[in-house]
Order: sequence, then C-alpha cells, then structure tokens
Amino acid sequence: MENADQAIDDALTRAAHGKGMDGGWESQAGQFLVTHYAAARLPASTLAVAFTDRRILVLADRAKLWQTDRAFELQWEAPRSTVLEVRAASKGVFQRGRFELVFADGSWIALVASVPTHMESFVAQVDG
Repeated sequence: MENADQAIDDALTRAAHGKGMDGGWESQAGQFLVTHYAAARLPASTLAVAFTDRRILVLADRAKLWQTDRAFELQWEAPRSTVLEVRAASKGVFQRGRFELVFADGSWIALVASVPTHMESFVAQVDG
C-alpha cells in the first residue's frame, strides 16, 4: 500500500510540475543530479548557472541557515560542448521560469529561474 501512495504522490507532483529529467542515472543529466545530491548532506536549494565561451559552471549556495549572505561554491563544471541547448520550458503557474539543459547525449534536466521573467532572456543569451 505504501508504494501505491508514493506512486500517487509522484503522479500528482509530475502533473503539477512536469517531468524533471530525461535519461538514466548514467546519462549526463543523471550525473548532474547525482553530483548535486552527493555534494553535501543537504542539496542546495539555490543554484547559479553560468555559461562562458568554454565552460558551464553550476554554483551551489551552501550558506548555513543562520547566515544572511549567500555562500556559493562550485558544484559542477563541464565543457561548453556538454550542453547542446538551453530551452524554455514553462509549466503552468508553478514553474513559469522553468528551463531545460539539454545534454550532448540527449538527456536533459529541468531547472527553475528564481525570477521567472529572467528565464527567457537567459535562454536567448545562451542559445544566441
């Protein structure tokens, strides 16, 4: 019965927010997520994604609960060729700032911009 409850919760979450990743755990998207969860005891709730001409950097806010300033640390980096596309993927009311990083192996992972209106300009700048 417990598995049925979990399946219902998963279905409701997916209906409200959409699929969060495509590709297995060995895919580039899967390894991105594994790195995120393995980086610290608690995964960071805030990530910063930066694209340079050669690299993609993901920084995680590792500030403690009592700290008022953010404390970003490098969490993941890869050659720019690793990500083929950044596509806008807004999903209803809950995730208007959603975008997807599409990796060279065809897998993808969804992220959400903290300011939804910034997502489209970010996507345009990266793909432009």
